Amino acid sequence: MTLPSRLLALLGRMTTLCVVLLGVVAGTGAAAGAPQASARAAAATERPAPGPVVVVGMPGLDAEDLDPARTPHLWSMLEHGASASLIVRSVHLTTCPVDGWLTLGAGGRAAQPDQGDDPRPPCSAIPAVGEGGMLTGWQRYADAAARTRQASRLGSLTTTLRQRGDCVSAIGPAAAVGAADGDGRVGRATAYAPATLPSDLARCPVTLVDPGGLTTRDRDARSAQLAGLDARLGEVLAAAPERVTVIVAGLADDGPAERVRVVLERGPDIVPGTLRSSATRQDGVVLLTDLAPETVALRGGTPPVAWTGEAWTVLPDEGAAEDRRDAMVDTAQAAHRVQPLADPFFKTWAIGQLVLYLGALLLARRRSADDTTRSRLARGVRAVAVVAACVPAATYLAALVPWWRVGPPLLTLSAVVAAIALVLGSVALIGPWRRHPLGSPAAVAALTVTVIAGDAVTGSHLTLSTLMGEQPTIGGRFYGLGNVAFALLATATLLLCVAVADLGARRGHPRAGALAALAIGLVAVVVDGSPSWGADLGGPAALLPAVAGLVVVALGLRLGWGRVLLVGVVTVLVLVGLAVADYLRPASSRTHLGRFVQTVLDGGAVDVVSRKAQQNLDLLTGSPLATLIPVGLALVVIALLRPRSALGRPLLPAYERVPLLRPGLICIVVMWLIGFVMNDSGTAIPAVGATVLVPLIIAIVLDARRTDQQPAPRP
Repeated sequence: MTLPSRLLALLGRMTTLCVVLLGVVAGTGAAAGAPQASARAAAATERPAPGPVVVVGMPGLDAEDLDPARTPHLWSMLEHGASASLIVRSVHLTTCPVDGWLTLGAGGRAAQPDQGDDPRPPCSAIPAVGEGGMLTGWQRYADAAARTRQASRLGSLTTTLRQRGDCVSAIGPAAAVGAADGDGRVGRATAYAPATLPSDLARCPVTLVDPGGLTTRDRDARSAQLAGLDARLGEVLAAAPERVTVIVAGLADDGPAERVRVVLERGPDIVPGTLRSSATRQDGVVLLTDLAPETVALRGGTPPVAWTGEAWTVLPDEGAAEDRRDAMVDTAQAAHRVQPLADPFFKTWAIGQLVLYLGALLLARRRSADDTTRSRLARGVRAVAVVAACVPAATYLAALVPWWRVGPPLLTLSAVVAAIALVLGSVALIGPWRRHPLGSPAAVAALTVTVIAGDAVTGSHLTLSTLMGEQPTIGGRFYGLGNVAFALLATATLLLCVAVADLGARRGHPRAGALAALAIGLVAVVVDGSPSWGADLGGPAALLPAVAGLVVVALGLRLGWGRVLLVGVVTVLVLVGLAVADYLRPASSRTHLGRFVQTVLDGGAVDVVSRKAQQNLDLLTGSPLATLIPVGLALVVIALLRPRSALGRPLLPAYERVPLLRPGLICIVVMWLIGFVMNDSGTAIPAVGATVLVPLIIAIVLDARRTDQQPAPRP
């Protein structure tokens, strides 16, 4: 077999492995908590004809509260209407009733003022409606909204509807908070009284109702509260005008713990099914900030572009109401049980990797070439390092297994992740590519790229409620690539590019290897930056220059300032093109890219940049482990720039064996630094990227030290 044929055969094997895994991810991703496949495939229903709208806020309501015997009216809403899990995260970690009503009225995140540094401040009292319909203390809420830099304008819901000629009335004390205009004035506010409900509900086309809420997790006390709320809902349904659409939303938390809530919508033109919001792109998961756009859309209006939420569509579902309830319970349980495990996982994983690094360093410094024990130990550490590098991908694939339904969450999830990592590591260690100096590490990189990119392309089903993915209760991303996913994708992509380019040079075809690496890198950039897939604004700005620099070096060209400037200009043009293309789409279809363009046009870019910088600073100073990130980056830079120093000397055998490795590592670090600056929470990018890169570098160094193979010709 000729050398080009061998090159193609090896690349073909790795491609086949990636395609098979991509098929698994695409074919079974729905098992990560999405509703029934039939509901996803069904066409969304048309918008109902404009009619009266009643929004009933029940803070604390979640899917487990829905029961045909205990809550018959809520169950009727579920059975004959559409439903979804509701993410109520506003400004603080927990959402108080005032926060929920303020967010409904603002069309964006808003909350009561901070109380020191407490991320879960105690809930303040509901403000009273004073003389002239003014809410007491409204200016405090307005000042708090301005300090959050969320660009939320209190009272936007009422202002928007008023411009259409609609008025908004409030029944109950807390509902007045959502019905207030920008000045804090409520046009029509009444107390909740069953006798006057018919007239109160007929005052305005839009009515906000506060029947009370749930304030405890105690079973007996909660049952009593639920019975009272369900009875009041029955009174509202009986007194509501004809052709009314009723929304029941658990728009706040019921205590100091954040949880996934539930929303129910029923109306004359709404069929039983599951709600979907383009703000999350997840069937059966919508946001608290979607309530205002949905209310305006039900009245036949167009929500303001500045609002962050989106109106819902209904995915018809002919299944039983119990199945829809169970799907929401499943989504909530996965989110509730994984969130407390994420922080301990990262800390334990960081400490475990430090132990691995220290052990590998001590092993590398031992000089005895005849020590059989040392040789066996080196092989064992190398295998452990390869398996350890598979853990990040395994945390995503663990979403395919309903671990939250079985046994203790920590033990069950740990066992699932360990088993998947062991399988992936075994594939990387025993495949035919293992004979190449970067074979096993390249296989791990290919597997990681396939899992992360495949999930983004197939709908981001694996990213929710995973240890290294997105936590629904945090209310961050629900689709595309966040900072953690980007760090894994970009780091693995660049290492895979190094392996492919080195393989081409080793087989006597450096140009072919460099072009193959360029193709892999560009595919990763497209997946990351595409509005339909990754929807990541800062990622391409970090990954594209790194890929370009690596390819230039692989082609044997000098990376001078002229080429660096050219790469920078091309990167900026690509980013602007992606953002503008997304902005030109309809407002309801835009992602983070298009919304950022709108923010720039509205003059809010400074607030966005300030908020991102503040988030990075808070993360850096938030924990002792986080403060080690800049120190670690500095040590890595020293090791790469001074390869014969004490820090860089252990890598020399790997550099001799794979000459392109050092430029590749420099490109990875450059990508980390750009990603750190360009993204909010960018602090996580170097730390997360290191969880894949460092174990694989350890494996490469140990493999280089135990072999006598000749180094490849320099490209």
